[in-house]
Amino acid sequence: MIKNYFKTAWRNLLKNKTFSAINIFGLSLGITTFLLIINYLRFEYSYDDYNINKDRIYRVPMVETEKGGKPQTFAFTFPAVAPALKKDYPEIEQAVRFRKVWGVVTQGDQKIIEDGQIYFVDPAVFKIFTFNFEKGTSETAFAELNDAVITHSTEKKYFGNESGIGKKLHYGNEDYVVKAVLKDIPSNSHIQFHILLNFNKYIALTNGNANTSWGWSDFYTYILLKPGADIKGLQAKMPAFAQRYRGDDMKKTGFTLSFDLEKLKDIHTLSTYDYELAGNGNLYYLKYLGIAALFILFIALINYINLSTARSLERSKEVGLRKVVGATKFQLVRQFLAESMLVNIFAILIGYALFKVTLPQFATLIDQNVLDMQATGWKFWALTIGIFLLSTLLAGFYPAFVLSSFQPIQTLKSGKGFSGMATNKNFLRKSLVVLQFTAAVILIGGAIGFYRQLQFMSNRDLGINIKQTFVLKQPLKMDSSNLAAVESVINDMKKIPGVQTVTASTEIPGNEVGGSSGFRLINSYDDKRCRTFGIDENFIPNYGLTVVAGRNFGEDKPVNEHDTGAVINIILNETAAKVFGFKKPADAINQLVEGAGHHCKIIGVMNDYHQQSLQNNFDPIVYYREQHIYMGNFALKLNTPNISQTVDRAKTIWHAAFPQSPLRFFFLSDHFNEQYKDDNLFATILGLFTVLAIIVASLGLFGLSLYTVAKRTKEISIRKVLGASALQITTLITKDYVKLILVACLIAIPVAYFLLQNWLKDYAFHIEIGYWFFFLPFLLIVAIALITVSYQSIKAALTNPAKSLRSE
Repeated sequence: MIKNYFKTAWRNLLKNKTFSAINIFGLSLGITTFLLIINYLRFEYSYDDYNINKDRIYRVPMVETEKGGKPQTFAFTFPAVAPALKKDYPEIEQAVRFRKVWGVVTQGDQKIIEDGQIYFVDPAVFKIFTFNFEKGTSETAFAELNDAVITHSTEKKYFGNESGIGKKLHYGNEDYVVKAVLKDIPSNSHIQFHILLNFNKYIALTNGNANTSWGWSDFYTYILLKPGADIKGLQAKMPAFAQRYRGDDMKKTGFTLSFDLEKLKDIHTLSTYDYELAGNGNLYYLKYLGIAALFILFIALINYINLSTARSLERSKEVGLRKVVGATKFQLVRQFLAESMLVNIFAILIGYALFKVTLPQFATLIDQNVLDMQATGWKFWALTIGIFLLSTLLAGFYPAFVLSSFQPIQTLKSGKGFSGMATNKNFLRKSLVVLQFTAAVILIGGAIGFYRQLQFMSNRDLGINIKQTFVLKQPLKMDSSNLAAVESVINDMKKIPGVQTVTASTEIPGNEVGGSSGFRLINSYDDKRCRTFGIDENFIPNYGLTVVAGRNFGEDKPVNEHDTGAVINIILNETAAKVFGFKKPADAINQLVEGAGHHCKIIGVMNDYHQQSLQNNFDPIVYYREQHIYMGNFALKLNTPNISQTVDRAKTIWHAAFPQSPLRFFFLSDHFNEQYKDDNLFATILGLFTVLAIIVASLGLFGLSLYTVAKRTKEISIRKVLGASALQITTLITKDYVKLILVACLIAIPVAYFLLQNWLKDYAFHIEIGYWFFFLPFLLIVAIALITVSYQSIKAALTNPAKSLRSE
């Protein structure tokens, strides 16, 4: 019997090849898209899952709030926090600190820049995180102060096919011995590194400050709770902890400090702290992609239901004959469900095949290793089987149970089901079309909004000129012995034809300003946390900035850390001037402030500019005059058609002076736009899947128009005989679909508006949603629908009515 069900189902598929192809292809395309998105979401939400103790690991970030100011969040904290927590609270099993460092690592003749991939860590790191050892053990990894642990790829990079165990790496005037090699860290880990060094060595290098300081805040701190520990109870103790160790400072300066306990699994998708170890996933993007995945699958299922119900009237006689010869309702239900299952088997197989074929290209698009994106595990297969069962039941349920309810006398007599069936099914089809295009319009509205925001960010005046700016970034730590060489290099680069100016700074636009300190006006205890930025006298003219009050640096002496009694000159940006309470920039000139261990005099106020992406607001920044040897970024403003020759000349000058220094170089505009990498990626993915959703929806609309024209062939022919024009016939067929799409737009556009407004809240500077948002999605979807339906409408309108009436 079951074999007969599937044999009959196969014959029906072959009998209606066009409808079957539309059904199978549309459903398989929806399944492919759904699997790609869900697999990507699976990867994003799997961050840090590899840790065995993931549910007991917490990070300790902090929040500082100045009196009357906004809270400032930090993903890191003070180095003394970890030992203090472990000492004070018995529910904490282990605590570890990560201190990120940069620089050149030397091995033999190799000199390699390790940019933020070296960490000093406490030996307890291997008791907290699951880093798998390839060579060596956790017990011996940090037995000595100068021990190092490297990853598999790092071993290959420095030692080729030879073992790195027992060999030395030179970093920061010290030799470190490789004691262990780890398997490469999974890409879905928020902690990525090449080299780990013993934190006890760092304590020695800093004369103990890296273990006892409550003011130096660049240490990422993690704790491992004991099994069964009460995390809520521990979190409730954090205010008392902050008061115990920083209470006197808070009372004196007026700021408040709080420590948080952030679950390891929440860091990648939910963390909102500044100074993260790595770029986090955007939870809003992930949620929107999840919604898009459901919408696309929903659209594909609606296609199947619509086309199945549209064809059900044609099968009413078949149902009547089956019932007359003894078929029961249950047998008929099984027959139609078998047909649905067959279609879904083809769709799921084709969809999975397309998923496997397109996965490498999709992994490349999102800049991930395809091996990490491979869908494995029972959850993925459970999801795939769930999609199959869901689509089989949802898409087959209605036709199966409704068709099996036809009355044989009525169907055999008139070729129709029970009274009102056609009307009911027309209403259902119209409702489903409205729902289908509601989903499509929401996706279109979102895609248009995201694209407009990206355009806005690309075209907005940054307040700073970064065009034609070539940056040389040197990683070596220099001292006074290098001063003459550095000054000579700068002078030589100024003489290169095509180089207008050369400036040096501790940071460059596009980077978060890493340094910060509390500043207060003389005779005030109201500290204001400001970013600190070292520049030279050429920084402002080089970048086309404006001094709105006071003056630029001239012959001002650079900061001398050893001369804390000297008054140093500083420049504020406009936001910093407002933070200090000055009503006008000019009011700040010649005012004295204290901060960063110095007495400071404000000599100028410069215009605010976008140091980072438009997602960030203007930060208060204090600019100070720094010596060139302590600034690792050298920016050359170019004005030449022969850029490559000028760039090569600059690199030659640098390498001639510092042959031991591997150099990084890039154009600043490219570097700045890297901040929008995730935004551009999301817009690309959303645009791609929106197009796929439109294609799937259009396939269904095409199938329905095909069916509508076929059912109204006699009516169309009679109208033509009576004088109806081709335009009138086309309008007759298309107007009903346009009405449905108008209803869909009335529902979808407010929803899309709400979603887009929520997304734009993440940007300090963003577009305003105007009238264009309400018209563009509507015009676009109507145009697509008209193109889809018009083909069949025009074809029917131009057909010779005599042929149609003769065949009726």
